[in-house]
Amino acid sequence: MIQHIVLLKWKPGTTDEQIDRAFGQAQELVDGIESVERVTLGRNRGAMDHGFTHALIVRLSDEDALSSYLRHPVRERYVGEILAPIEQERIEIDVPEDAHLERNASGGLNWDWQHGPRPSASAAAAALRWEEAHPDL
Repeated sequence: MIQHIVLLKWKPGTTDEQIDRAFGQAQELVDGIESVERVTLGRNRGAMDHGFTHALIVRLSDEDALSSYLRHPVRERYVGEILAPIEQERIEIDVPEDAHLERNASGGLNWDWQHGPRPSASAAAAALRWEEAHPDL
């Protein structure tokens, strides 16, 4: 799994309605690009005054999907025709899940840096299906 994170600063005079319309059209990314698992959209709730007021986070099935996602015609149209007319500036970063921390039942942290990146959700599901199909191995 990898997340393509986009921070957006809008052109002066951009209205909330224009932003809502642009974000509503982000469904095209989910519907039109198979490797897109989820798109998260949101407004900055912090007090920092850096001008980046919104984020668009695209969760991709695996790291190999990133380059094809970035060149995909559906994404290029969305960025060029929907976002570009109203955006002043953007910051894009691509973050794989190298490790994650989560609260477990004992209240401690569950993390493991020694064994490299965790498998993608699709790889884990495929492994589980194989194990279920071969219970005696």
